[in-house]
Amino acid sequence: MKAFLKSLISKRPPAGILPKIDLPSLVPFKECQLTVIEPAVANGNVSIYELLAIVLLVRARQPKALFEIGTFDGRTTLNLAANALKDSRVHTLDLPSSRLDQTRFNVEEIEKIYIAKPVSGSRFLGRPEGSNIIQHYGDSAEFDFGPYFGQMDFVFVDASHAYEYVLNDSRIALNLLRQGKGIILWHDYNRPEWWPGVLKALDELYTGSPAFSRLRQIEGTSLACLVAD
Repeated sequence: MKAFLKSLISKRPPAGILPKIDLPSLVPFKECQLTVIEPAVANGNVSIYELLAIVLLVRARQPKALFEIGTFDGRTTLNLAANALKDSRVHTLDLPSSRLDQTRFNVEEIEKIYIAKPVSGSRFLGRPEGSNIIQHYGDSAEFDFGPYFGQMDFVFVDASHAYEYVLNDSRIALNLLRQGKGIILWHDYNRPEWWPGVLKALDELYTGSPAFSRLRQIEGTSLACLVAD
């Protein structure tokens, strides 16, 4: 029996190396009002607890400019806009389905279902919060982020989970921060059985780049975060 159990453990994917941090350590208050819209979780969405963590961080940091790399159905986008300052702007970039076979890097086979959809941001279309959302389209490895470099206070990375894309999007996210200060979040870290590219890329950045040495995994979630102050 011991040998059998040992064999099962040895077959498990390796866990990530990022140190963990609990959510209360990242938010300075004990009570606040949050707005949670479209709480129902669809395949490809952040969990409800992860959504609460994201909007708590938005409420705590009050960003004026936000950039989301990877729109999907717009559930997270919508909640970013609902909890940020009224005059804030949420930029979100998505790969249109027509570009599925024309990406600079290969995407993971299992994530193609999230790209091949009729429309990006369906959950915020027609909603009043949508007036603060600016939808961009393109491949994050080819999109011109230049006008937005140094302009963002909050970045959420949740586009392709392939290793090359996570590296690319992470470096772009760092350049997007205003004067190098702000917060970056990543989704689906430490799920090696599904998204080994996210784990590999973030672990490599954590160990190999001083700029990413403060990477942490938020306890109880698959969110990784980098707070640059």
